[in-house]
Amino acid sequence: MIKKIGYIISLIGCLFIFTQGKAQVNVNMFVPEEIVAGKEFNVNIEIEKGSLEEFSRFQQELPAGLTASANQSETADFTFESQRVRFIWLKLPKKEVITISYKVMVNERLKGQFDLEGEFSYVEGDERKAITVAPVSVTITPSPTIVPSAKVDINDFAGVLAAEKEAIESSHDITCLRQTPYKTVTGNDIIVRILVYKKEMNKFAKIEEQIPDGFDAKSMDSKDGIFTFKDGIAKFVWMNLPPESGFVIAYRLIPAGSRTVTDLNINGKFSYIEQGRNIDVPIVQQSIDLSDVDETNMETFLASVENGEAPPSPRDEEPTIIEEEPVIKEKPPVKETEPIVETEAFTKEQRPTKFEDIPPTMLLPVETGIYYRVQLAAVHVFVDPLSVYKKYGFTRPVKIEIHGGWYKYSIGSFPNYREAKEFREMVATTKRISGAFVTAYQNGKRITVPAALKLTGER
Repeated sequence: MIKKIGYIISLIGCLFIFTQGKAQVNVNMFVPEEIVAGKEFNVNIEIEKGSLEEFSRFQQELPAGLTASANQSETADFTFESQRVRFIWLKLPKKEVITISYKVMVNERLKGQFDLEGEFSYVEGDERKAITVAPVSVTITPSPTIVPSAKVDINDFAGVLAAEKEAIESSHDITCLRQTPYKTVTGNDIIVRILVYKKEMNKFAKIEEQIPDGFDAKSMDSKDGIFTFKDGIAKFVWMNLPPESGFVIAYRLIPAGSRTVTDLNINGKFSYIEQGRNIDVPIVQQSIDLSDVDETNMETFLASVENGEAPPSPRDEEPTIIEEEPVIKEKPPVKETEPIVETEAFTKEQRPTKFEDIPPTMLLPVETGIYYRVQLAAVHVFVDPLSVYKKYGFTRPVKIEIHGGWYKYSIGSFPNYREAKEFREMVATTKRISGAFVTAYQNGKRITVPAALKLTGER
């Protein structure tokens, strides 16, 4: 009996030593149970890691409409990609308890409820282990500055964005073809022709062609567009596209040194803006001949391309005699009927800003039905609206809309004209912003105020 008791005591001692050799790991998450759309909140994670020091990772999945940024990482590498938050340590800090945190921006259109959970993975010895963080239910209080028609449940937000993008991209059926570049018979110059079939579109648009090193580019036929060649990009810009349903532009490439047409691999795109979003249409290169294509025969030509019957591109050909166009360094004046508000920030010289570099939260959202906004300014260069209008203390967000080649700054939205008009008067009298006026929208597209009033019956 005494011998058995001795065995039991020895076994308990072994178990105690084994347990003591293992790290005691626990993870706690602290997050507010209620947040506000259009505002930020913090997610705090406390990791009781004990003696762990090897490779570890903490990750969480965020629903669409939530954007994360680093706050406190405790030597970890922080990333936020594809709605996934990750903290990765190649080696953990020595202290037994570490606290990490990150900030989350809530899209102003959101409402509803979602669950936030997470996972802490680590390696102990040669074994990979993971601890799942218990989910916390978070409720989103809708923003008081967003009209009801623009609010979206967070669980539906990804689908709504996809549907809006699909609707925008399908609103214009655009075809862009590049004839295989060819060398002229009498020299080494290379001719490039591009067909654009855009139907009734007549708005701001541009073509960008990425040219390999070792070539210079000169415009031959820009169809009244502004041509530039800088940093290897041949660019055509139209403040308003030509009125024809389709057209062909041309430029020539001058090779340097031993460069030839066989060294060419051009990537290009046709870009335009629809409802505040940048739409890119790739330019497809084909072995076709565009030298005799114009508006009168373009649809017939495109049908022949679709059927594989289009005439092939010549291998070597004299170019059509077209005078080389000068490179325009300054943009010509553009007619604009809307007033331009020039605040101190807007009148400073600015570098051009790419559409894709503008944070999505600054762009004008697409809303349903008839609604109104108050336009504050229209300029040709991007300026951060927060830096310009913060001093006015607006409770509603100022949004950017790119329309007709202009960056238009407006505030709203308002469900009826009366409220929008009262707000415009307040802007003019109290905020001392001159030139502001009311604009109307129907399902995300600008319409005239009289048309909106007629549709709603408002007086």
